[in-house]
Amino acid sequence: MTIWKRWVRGMAVLAMAGFVSMAGRVCAAGSEYRVQLVWGTDEARPEGKDLKPLDEATRNRLRQFRWKNYFVTQSKTSTAGVKEPTRVVLSDQCQVDLREVDATHLEVRMFNVKPGGETKHVASKRIGLAELKKGEIMVYGGDSKDRWEDCWMVIIGSHPPVPAK
Repeated sequence: MTIWKRWVRGMAVLAMAGFVSMAGRVCAAGSEYRVQLVWGTDEARPEGKDLKPLDEATRNRLRQFRWKNYFVTQSKTSTAGVKEPTRVVLSDQCQVDLREVDATHLEVRMFNVKPGGETKHVASKRIGLAELKKGEIMVYGGDSKDRWEDCWMVIIGSHPPVPAK
């Protein structure tokens, strides 16, 4: 093999190693996600409360649920950890961990915070990163403990939101 062929082969190997290294950095940087704590109710917005209505695009995706009104009580933007999860505090009683499990999935762990600060793991869910990039959202919810007819939901989607098709 001539010196020229060795040099070209060596440069090709170095170039491939560079692309793999750059791809690893892109995944490690993580994407940004929008995490919202939403209250579903048939009641009107309470006076004196600074609650924003849920955006119309997300509201349309929730049309299979029965509530008339959806109010965002907390909305945060966060990246997801790769090795260690990123904790997102949504309220005194609700926290969420975000972690990119591999290059294809986001793991979301929900926590209920007890009085005194003790956290109790409630549920874990996974969603494909490809689905989030296409505009899909993940919704996790349950009945409200304060009001029989109401619900709470944690909604996770890409940031900035991708319009629904």
